[in-house]
Amino acid sequence: MKKLIFAAAGAALVSLASCSDNNSVSTMSIPVTTYSMITNLVDGGDPVVAGTLYKFNLDMMTGTATVGGELPLSTDNKVTFVTNNLTCAIGTYTFEESYREVIKMESMKAGTASNKEDLINFKCDLTQLAYFPKEIQGLPEFSYPTYLRYAVMNFNLGQNYLVRTFWPDMTFRGTTTTSYPASDGSLKTFTNKDVQYRIVMNLKEKKATVILYDVKLAEEMPQTISNIVLSNLDLGFSSSGIYVSGSNVVPSVYEGGVATPNSKYTFDSFQCDMTGDLTTATMRYKVAGSYSGHFSGSYILKVASNED
Repeated sequence: MKKLIFAAAGAALVSLASCSDNNSVSTMSIPVTTYSMITNLVDGGDPVVAGTLYKFNLDMMTGTATVGGELPLSTDNKVTFVTNNLTCAIGTYTFEESYREVIKMESMKAGTASNKEDLINFKCDLTQLAYFPKEIQGLPEFSYPTYLRYAVMNFNLGQNYLVRTFWPDMTFRGTTTTSYPASDGSLKTFTNKDVQYRIVMNLKEKKATVILYDVKLAEEMPQTISNIVLSNLDLGFSSSGIYVSGSNVVPSVYEGGVATPNSKYTFDSFQCDMTGDLTTATMRYKVAGSYSGHFSGSYILKVASNED
């Protein structure tokens, strides 16, 4: 069996092995909670969004893993599946001052579900390389899945359904570029990689809270704002992915557990789109009629795999 080599920016590789390289424990069962977004590719309606328990069973002797779960295709139509044995590889990294693990597996055809449809183009990273937000008194406590294992999984169920997983509390890091008018009337741009964006979803109410950390929109700003909170934004799901939007939002700043509204930084508009495998986001916003912001980044540190 060919071994996979992982490469990641921002994380140091501690160890690397295919599952069969570790014989100390022959099998391991990992239950992982997450959320599934199931898109009907035929009717094009709103996706089904549901909490899901996926069960991962790793066989260290054979270097394989199986994945099983239940998928609600509609309110009265649920299917179950257990994949074939999938070749897997494990990488352990020093990341965010701790050891974290990634288990990678994929297959063009991973098995057949209970409705006789094939699992096609199956890809899964069972990863612990997720970014955490700062703890700020008064803000919602950060939530994370079982054992800090995020199932970044996507596959087709036959020709009719696309299944993707996500977690409803994600903190994105990347690059923010802001454009704004200078004192001489010219347009200036400011690039900042320190701003972080946390999206907290209320799936039942279809609302979201967006928290911006370490905000500096212009080079001339005298100091960085530790947090800016946008509440009660609209949350939606489509065949493209997940989106959050709002307009004329007066944000709050939390200090000492107390929220203080700050109309000086009113968000005239805010739009966040999470597409593809739902780990990346692009955001666009306009603040106080002057600052136009654009962000692109991810809540998971991606690792690439290459055969040697």
